[in-house]
Amino acid sequence: MRRTVLGLFAVVSLVVPSSAGAITFGEPDVNNEYPNVASVRGIEEAQNLARLSCSGSLIHRDADKVVILTAAHCTDAWADEIAAGSLDSVGVSFDQNNQVNGTTTNATFYVRGGVPISFPAKDAPFEKFDYGLVVFSTSAENAVGQTIFERWGALAPVQVSPTVDYLSDLIASVPNPTRALSFTAVGYGTGEKFPIPGQETGPANPSGTNDSTFLIRFIADGLTYKAHNPINDVLRLSMNIAKGEEGTCNGDSGGPIFYEDPSLGRVQVSVVSGGDVPCRATNTGPGFSRPEAFAFIACASVEGDVSAVVSCVDNRSGS
Repeated sequence: MRRTVLGLFAVVSLVVPSSAGAITFGEPDVNNEYPNVASVRGIEEAQNLARLSCSGSLIHRDADKVVILTAAHCTDAWADEIAAGSLDSVGVSFDQNNQVNGTTTNATFYVRGGVPISFPAKDAPFEKFDYGLVVFSTSAENAVGQTIFERWGALAPVQVSPTVDYLSDLIASVPNPTRALSFTAVGYGTGEKFPIPGQETGPANPSGTNDSTFLIRFIADGLTYKAHNPINDVLRLSMNIAKGEEGTCNGDSGGPIFYEDPSLGRVQVSVVSGGDVPCRATNTGPGFSRPEAFAFIACASVEGDVSAVVSCVDNRSGS
């Protein structure tokens, strides 16, 4: 049922496997409600080309580095291509619309130099422990000489689940979680456009052929709770596209899934990772439900630069 669509198109997106499109029946983030959600892509410097598309969220920034949380099946793919010499690094953009002059491969405004790091004990390739980090130096620049701070300002990191029991406690706190709990996914994706009257673009067509690419930040509200396995660290959410509900698909991998906590505010509780083949029924992703996951994510905030994060991950994984 699950697959990675590497090599299918000239611009490849890493995905929730499907023949459909990216966020379906969602809304573009025209009001910049989610400024800390990013488009994350591999960079070919010689051609100024951005490809292998995923989404991610800003989880840490300090004087030395900026760290993006994404999916491990994305960081694995970027690392493999960097090792093979077909990519130079990973790039990041927080622009709401990354279609430069109507194209989708232009890397001009992507800040490059990112180093991909995967959670060592991840499932292969989706769902369980599918956590990855991309670490950028604060001095990293895009093709016009802008750093992340210079282009997008002092973005605030997302708030991830505060404890390993957060999601389990949330589910247990309501009598009927399948009806009471609703989540929001945010990401950039690829797929046949589903036009919105009066707009040049739209979310993905749930019946589309997935043969075109667009890179606009979209919001999918109304993902409802389906199941949670804290032992396997997997959260399943329902996306009933047949009823016009919104959902995620290609290119949204690594993007955050949020719960609006009445006390804490917006909390990221998962990462878009996998799902059913038509992308019309189920979204699956890790649920921040194990100490190993928290230990890996905590490496994002270790003092120092990229090498300090890599060392932290190696030490905590016993490698």
